[in-house]
Amino acid sequence: MWIKKDQRDQDTGLASPIPTQIVANDEFTPMPQSSDQKKVEERIFTLADKNARALGLTRRDFLRTTGGMATAFLAFNDVFGPTFKVHAAEALETAAYKEQWPKGEFIFDAQNHHVHDGMAGPLMFRKLTGKYGMNPDLIGIEPRKGDLHRANFLKEIFFDSDTVMGLISGAAIGRTPDDYILTIEEMIKTRNTINNAAGSQRMLSHGIVDPTDPGCLDEVSRQVEELGIDGFKLYTGNPGGPWMFDDENIAYPLLEHIRELGAINVSTHKGLSLGGRMTPYYMPTDIPTVAKQFRDMNFIIYHSGMQHMMAQMPASFVGVDADGYIPWTTDLCRARDADPAMTNVYMELGGVFGYSVITHPQICGHLLGQIIKSFGADHVIWGTDCIWWGSPQWLIEAFRRFQIPENLQEEFGYAPISDQDRRLIFGENLARLYNVDIDAKRREIPGDAITKMKTAYNEQGAEPSNTAYGWVHV
Repeated sequence: MWIKKDQRDQDTGLASPIPTQIVANDEFTPMPQSSDQKKVEERIFTLADKNARALGLTRRDFLRTTGGMATAFLAFNDVFGPTFKVHAAEALETAAYKEQWPKGEFIFDAQNHHVHDGMAGPLMFRKLTGKYGMNPDLIGIEPRKGDLHRANFLKEIFFDSDTVMGLISGAAIGRTPDDYILTIEEMIKTRNTINNAAGSQRMLSHGIVDPTDPGCLDEVSRQVEELGIDGFKLYTGNPGGPWMFDDENIAYPLLEHIRELGAINVSTHKGLSLGGRMTPYYMPTDIPTVAKQFRDMNFIIYHSGMQHMMAQMPASFVGVDADGYIPWTTDLCRARDADPAMTNVYMELGGVFGYSVITHPQICGHLLGQIIKSFGADHVIWGTDCIWWGSPQWLIEAFRRFQIPENLQEEFGYAPISDQDRRLIFGENLARLYNVDIDAKRREIPGDAITKMKTAYNEQGAEPSNTAYGWVHV
């Protein structure tokens, strides 16, 4: 059977700073925990018990500290080998942790989600899973209210992680806006609520439209001119009306209108296919054509176009060919190599980094190695897909600590990830695309209301959830 991970963690006390088994949203069935993942989980709790006793803490309280996070990565290395840069001293000494990492990182998350306040969880996915038979076990199961809503979003993103700015995203999935997980009005409400509460700009918002809707162009105008959206997120694999970017009758009029209105950043979900007849619409085969046709627009490819979610693979599955081929992602990299002028395409890491780095580190090495080699570190965008997966802090920590395995560097010519690469990917690239002045933000944000609230929260004893809001196999 399988249950919500946050419910399992609450019932069993097995919450860990990093996930120890594959977590799925409502789109697919989660894989059972592998033997190696079970070893990681057991090792985390063995080390945590020892370290907690040394510090006079309960295991649960210890795992909420920076030492608990370091302990989780130490446990991972014990099982999978030296995947993450972590020192034993970090587990017991806060100062050792603080000394290890750069100060004042500008972390700007390109992919944040929540559901609207009246929705008891991601019900649109539930409708899809029932209608298209992808996950019939979910029919009739209701998630708990509150986990994925706005107030918890603020806590998970800004209080319990080092995220400085975020971009609220969504998708036009369904036949009408009533079907969407989050309407554009709710997205704008989140952006404005957080920015007003902060007294500074902490959130941006995508606009979302369905180009197969006859009123699409008018809706684009409304979202740009009245709602002040910051860019568009487009979803080609909508079961209610699929389309492709190289369709001159559907996509080109939309893009031309978006360009006329000055909203030149277009993000799109590519890869992570729902499967079946929709698969061709998730493929990024249309991106080289549209990028060439609209050189003065930017196309941000969410999930780096990777065909498979790591959560859909057994943890022991290699997932790449002997030559390093990653379905669909490598195809985009080859297209970029073949067209040096394709500098208006960016690769985003949401979902695919997090679940490859903790389940398939070799795949993660290929993923980062290829997209940095082909597109450049200045064209890779940080995104986490949170809060579907809980607080993004474990993802931030994983990216700080992960290095492309040396065997892959030697065999495939991947360069090691440098500190400068991390700075670019964590936030500088996205800030450049959306005209965010980082120096101005460094002056503004330390004195805003969210920073003050976060400081008070930490002083009173932070309580990170150490959970995710998807499903796990038990």
